[in-house]
Amino acid sequence: MLDELKDRYDVLEEGRLALIRTVRDLPPDLLNRRPGPERWSILEDIQHLVLAERKTALGTEAGLDTGKQNPEMLKAVFQVLDHDVAVDVPDPDMVPDGDAVLDDLIREWEQSRQALHRFLENCGPDDLERPAARHTVAGPLTVLETLRLLASHFDHHRRRIEAAIAQA
Repeated sequence: MLDELKDRYDVLEEGRLALIRTVRDLPPDLLNRRPGPERWSILEDIQHLVLAERKTALGTEAGLDTGKQNPEMLKAVFQVLDHDVAVDVPDPDMVPDGDAVLDDLIREWEQSRQALHRFLENCGPDDLERPAARHTVAGPLTVLETLRLLASHFDHHRRRIEAAIAQA
């Protein structure tokens, strides 16, 4: 795997594993408690992370879309995530249903991460700037943009989860 990709993947994976360690032993009432109106529970945040990562899978047909990227929308997406702005999920397939089981989510997330790792292992330098995934509002994303988006999205939801735990 290219060093740049390995570094980004390792940060993503370390974050995922740390979050799992944090939530794995939380009591079910805390996992399922909504910290406020219009807010997701910890379990719903995790389900959303899993759904979003699966939907954003690198190398899928959606990523090979020939549409144009909207750089201003991509910038806005990063602003929303990096500044924890509350917005509606732009893709209904990424809305958690609230019926997930933590162990099942952890297993699904592991499968998604393994697929991401396999994809990144096969990327060469020429692949870094090619469309590899698609965001609902920003359009096609390169491998590096996708990894940045996954990291920013993860950090946003990690902060929400940490706040919910601290609030308990």
